[in-house]
Amino acid sequence: MTWLIIVVLAVLVVALYPVVRDFIRQRRSTFPAYVEGLQLALDNRIPEAIARLKEAVRLDTNNVDAYIRLGDLFMQQGEIDRAIRIHENLALRRNLEPRDEKRIYQALVRDYLRTDRKVKATSILEELVHLDKADLSSREQLLKLYVETGSWEKCEALLKDITRTPQNRRQAARLYTEFGRAYGKVNAKVALGCFNTALRLDSSSVEARVYLGDHQLAEGDTEAAIRTWNELLNLAPEKNALVRERLERAYYEVGRYDDIIPLYEKLLRRMPDDAGLAVELAEIYAKKEDVESATRMLERLARTKAADPSAQVALASLYVDAGQPARARAVLADALNRLREAAASGS
Repeated sequence: MTWLIIVVLAVLVVALYPVVRDFIRQRRSTFPAYVEGLQLALDNRIPEAIARLKEAVRLDTNNVDAYIRLGDLFMQQGEIDRAIRIHENLALRRNLEPRDEKRIYQALVRDYLRTDRKVKATSILEELVHLDKADLSSREQLLKLYVETGSWEKCEALLKDITRTPQNRRQAARLYTEFGRAYGKVNAKVALGCFNTALRLDSSSVEARVYLGDHQLAEGDTEAAIRTWNELLNLAPEKNALVRERLERAYYEVGRYDDIIPLYEKLLRRMPDDAGLAVELAEIYAKKEDVESATRMLERLARTKAADPSAQVALASLYVDAGQPARARAVLADALNRLREAAASGS
């Protein structure tokens, strides 16, 4: 029995040797053209890269990656129909590996989006989503297309599908926020539900709070908008620049603009090096004719090693208004030196 197995193996080796030999020879001749094509593409030598990749696919018609990249390069060169034809022909092949099939579809999505063929791009993305339940990137692209084309019911179905996977909660929150922001112009009630869903999925979502506040303000509930944006400041004080202008407008609308000063003062104690916040507060002090407080605060910032040029410029402006040009020139000279040092260090 052992001798029989040995004989059978020997026959198989003899029979398969020519096939293996030809395959190895083909790969040896194909591989340099393929690698050289990739290198030339990286060097932005597109015509030469195309020539080498064409040689690679001529020698090995199963090199799917070379075909995909060849199509991408033709698209880059403006040969749109040729690029799409290559990728579409690839998609018609049978017995593709799932990984290759996905990459071909992704290439087609790029082609169709670049040429504004949204219907075709949507169709391919729907197939990608069907093929790979974990493909969040395709789901995000598909949602954007649904929003652009007003396919609201499909948006909601896609979002519900995403939330079924626990690890997708943060991304789902972001997508619910984007959907709510877009749908708010069509259905305010559904939009509000989207923002609340986003916050249930990710209670730390900055974007959801920013746009929920916008929605509340647009609906006339200014006090609710103020509460929402103050929640954001408590959770993520470093993101205050996103809502400062919004808050000032809201407080002004309800006749409580003076509440901005203690709010910003408290916030600045938490973020003492936030130059943007300091400049904003200094401007409010100046409007209230409290130039002394504005100057004192900006001087403190100007003395730090990481003094921000915007704060220094604001301080110089106060010195000019106060009739102190020499001090203004000194501050501006320091700001200019800091900018030059930053540019020299590449920071």
